[in-house]
Amino acid sequence: MSPSTGLGTRWASRLCGVLLAGVALLASAPASASEPATTPDADLTRTTPVVLVGIPGLLWEDVTPEHTPTLWRMAGDGAIGNVSIRTATSRTCPTDGWLSVSAGQRSLAERERFTVCEPAPEPIPDGSGAVVPGHAALVAQNRASAFDAPVGLLGGTVRDHGGLTLAAGPGAALGAADTSGRVDHYLESAREVTPERLDGVSLAVVELPELTRLYPEPGVDGEEPSEPLPEDVPEWEREEALASLDARFAAVTSALPTGASLMVAGVSMDSGPSRLTVAMTADMTDHGLAGPASYLASESTRRPGLVVLTDTTVTVLHALGLRPETPTGGRVWQLNERPATTEAAVERLVDFNTAAVVVGASIPGFFSGLVVLQLLIYAAAAYALHRYSDHQRGKRALVLSVTRVVALAGAAFPVASYLANLIPWWAADTPPLALLASVLAVDALVVALAMAGPWRRTILGPMTVVAGATTLVLFLDLCFGAHLQMNSPTGYSPIVAGRFYGIGNIAFATFATGMLMAVAGIAHVLIGRGLRRTAVVTTLVIGVASVLIIGWPGLGTDFGGVIALIPGLAVTTMMIAGARITVPRLTVIGVTAVTVIALLSWMDHLRPVEDRSHFGAFAEQVVNGEAGTVLVRKLEAMLGTLGNWHLTLLSAGALVFLFAVLNRPTKWRIGALQHAYEYAPTLRAGLTGSLVTALVGFAANDSGVAIPALALTVAVPLTLSACVWAIQRQDREPEPASDGEESLRRA
Repeated sequence: MSPSTGLGTRWASRLCGVLLAGVALLASAPASASEPATTPDADLTRTTPVVLVGIPGLLWEDVTPEHTPTLWRMAGDGAIGNVSIRTATSRTCPTDGWLSVSAGQRSLAERERFTVCEPAPEPIPDGSGAVVPGHAALVAQNRASAFDAPVGLLGGTVRDHGGLTLAAGPGAALGAADTSGRVDHYLESAREVTPERLDGVSLAVVELPELTRLYPEPGVDGEEPSEPLPEDVPEWEREEALASLDARFAAVTSALPTGASLMVAGVSMDSGPSRLTVAMTADMTDHGLAGPASYLASESTRRPGLVVLTDTTVTVLHALGLRPETPTGGRVWQLNERPATTEAAVERLVDFNTAAVVVGASIPGFFSGLVVLQLLIYAAAAYALHRYSDHQRGKRALVLSVTRVVALAGAAFPVASYLANLIPWWAADTPPLALLASVLAVDALVVALAMAGPWRRTILGPMTVVAGATTLVLFLDLCFGAHLQMNSPTGYSPIVAGRFYGIGNIAFATFATGMLMAVAGIAHVLIGRGLRRTAVVTTLVIGVASVLIIGWPGLGTDFGGVIALIPGLAVTTMMIAGARITVPRLTVIGVTAVTVIALLSWMDHLRPVEDRSHFGAFAEQVVNGEAGTVLVRKLEAMLGTLGNWHLTLLSAGALVFLFAVLNRPTKWRIGALQHAYEYAPTLRAGLTGSLVTALVGFAANDSGVAIPALALTVAVPLTLSACVWAIQRQDREPEPASDGEESLRRA
């Protein structure tokens, strides 16, 4: 394991300081804090084994002094963390996990029934070793998958450098086998692991399946398969299994020679909802297992206490002094500070897992609720704008005031979902209810701020406060490690494992829209004071800082975000400046966006392979001629998002409300939106830029419809708040008198 204090983000934090100081264009990136890559030896020179113990289904809440004393002692003396076990599908069976360890990339085993985890094939003995039957088919299947997983990479690399492999258990054989499916030594179970068996072995992979055996596969005797759940097993039975597991683990550790390196990974979670499992590592000394008491981390996640399953592969090879000859999806485990006591360190890991599980289970309901809430806001606003007549002015004023507050609350909902993570809701007795209550409470606070000051009496004041809060919160979150996005319903989940750092696609849509609407509000004030040039400069400074924070490797690290934001920012800036939007100017904008992306990608590509982000990875794909395949896959994923009826309906409803309801003629003969534009022309600039960014983001991002859906969730309610102000202003102004009335008054 490599010691690390910054996880590759020290220079990124410095850049944040530069951006916040307003001199973003002069910023320079310090050198990376990463270690030099390991240089592979021609042959293995290590004389003690590296032992990987895979324990499917082991959670940190299972590791206690009472039921698993050996594991608990290792947790106290070694490095620990949660491991995200997401493989090629959302359900990680033991075979999927072991194949992912073998390949260093997300993998998938063949299944007769997709809902049921098939057992690992029993290896066929071949002398002291064995061969995994059907291994060639697994290699071919995963090479043809979207992840191009090189099954057999781990065992093959060890054997190619003169090392010997040992596997104990069918699953372990999948993890340790080379590309031909062979392991040098094979044991049927962990019971047979002895010091003599480990003598001369370079890599030993051991399977402890005691927890998996608690959940027999469903669907026997012709019954319909159903997913087994942890609560289906009595507590005493799981405790007995844990005790048996710990005893077996103790026997394995007692067989290790001094100098051996031991790693533990929960390779799967095939029962109940997906969760984060256990990862640990320590070295065998004369006094037992020991190592720096630390949290595990890696460049894959850049988060102390969190690694991914594919990190295991490169970490094992690193411990052997080797390096994979082909790129993998994993990075070497690093060490980071943790709480002083084992209890506190483990409790924090359990809380993180709780938050991940709750958010993962809440996401479908959250977005369904978001769709319903937004559509209700639109329907109620449409009714309020056109229902009440001049004879009901008092009631109309009240309804419009409520409509404005509700609209601001709807726009503040996304940023409230991030700020809610400042409250330890996961420690409550009922975390799901605590999460909802936290989001609603923060939402109310943001709206109260928007309506509290003198700015509430201006057309864009409350809008600018909500939009500015959204922008500032996410900007600072990126500067300090994106902790608010992690385990947020509108952020990213370590269980889904689509992203672990930087700005997520939904957060990008929220941030970009908030920024463009905020600069529109700021420009409105400045232009009103005769400072149009200052308004343009302010827009460019905030906009360029936003582009850098979104795109810079180690900060936002969002490839598609830069492509989407630059056109929207350019359109907004030109409209604030009063310049015409022409085809040549749009062409220059497009070339600029591509140039910025190319520059960021090439700079990231110059870093070591293990430190590269999405930008550097794409540059490597361009060099290798693989970029076309990647782009086609992303295009298919983008079009596939249109099948998400929640987000598609949300986007359609917002657009209909914006252009059909707010533009619908009223007694003033033009729509409320046009009236708002008359009072605040910059509103058109912010809204147009937001729509351009949403459209380009939809086309350039594999999240597809999620980008416009969330962008409109922020932009349309903010626009509605301005439209309501315009209507209220019209209500307070006397109607112009007719020519006859004016003549009579003069007479």
